[in-house]
Amino acid sequence: MVPRLKSWAKALVPEEYRLLRYEWYERLRYYPELFVSLGGRFECPFCHWRFRRMRSAGFDYVVLREKDVVGASCHPNDVCPRCQSNARERLVYLYLQDRSSVFSEPLRVLHVAPEPHLGRELRQVPGIRYVTGDLAQRWVSVRLDVMTLPFPDNSFDLVICNHVLEHVFDDQAAMRELRRVLRPGRRAMLQVPIGRALEDTVEDPAAVTEADRVRMFGQRDHVRLYAAGDYMRRLAKAGFRVELGRAVDYLGEETIKRYALIREEPVFSCQREP
Repeated sequence: MVPRLKSWAKALVPEEYRLLRYEWYERLRYYPELFVSLGGRFECPFCHWRFRRMRSAGFDYVVLREKDVVGASCHPNDVCPRCQSNARERLVYLYLQDRSSVFSEPLRVLHVAPEPHLGRELRQVPGIRYVTGDLAQRWVSVRLDVMTLPFPDNSFDLVICNHVLEHVFDDQAAMRELRRVLRPGRRAMLQVPIGRALEDTVEDPAAVTEADRVRMFGQRDHVRLYAAGDYMRRLAKAGFRVELGRAVDYLGEETIKRYALIREEPVFSCQREP
């Protein structure tokens, strides 16, 4: 009876109104949770507040545990209680600070499905040409489909496109487009969830229902679950030279602990081949 009532509710009540309950829940929990979370164990590099704990995030689906998925599974200290940044956004920000020149010289940057806090930091860089794009978000510079980007060849010095390709039906077309708009020798950050227990990427065009996708890929709007080696081969086929390392290899133990990052998260730094 309960599932039937839920189905009726979905059919009768527009989604924007159904989602209001989550918005009000977040508003009501914000200040109490912020107060009890304060401490000195972790720091957020965006808002610079310090906490004894952060909010957990991620999913606990069977496939995520079985395939040891980094980038989607539950993480106990993930979301900043004050500004709501998450661990993967903090990782990309700190990696770019340490391993790129984007915060020290004017570059042309394309940010697909832009993370809000990282985007705010990039907008503040003097002289940067910062372009945001997304298929659904209304506040971006350009509404776009990553499989057919509306930019000329060699348009950007840096492309940031994180946790997007696992949603895209033709990821090879998207990878080729991202390479096309990147200048030769320049880099792209193309993070995706990775199943560390996988040897081959899992995908099935017949998995079209939310239940099938959760069971196979660990999220209702994902269309595949990548294995690291296969993901790198796909990127190479599209024309990228890929450097793979763990978050801790690039940033060190102290940074991982201080900013509540996922120590073993793979980082894919992709350079466009000429």
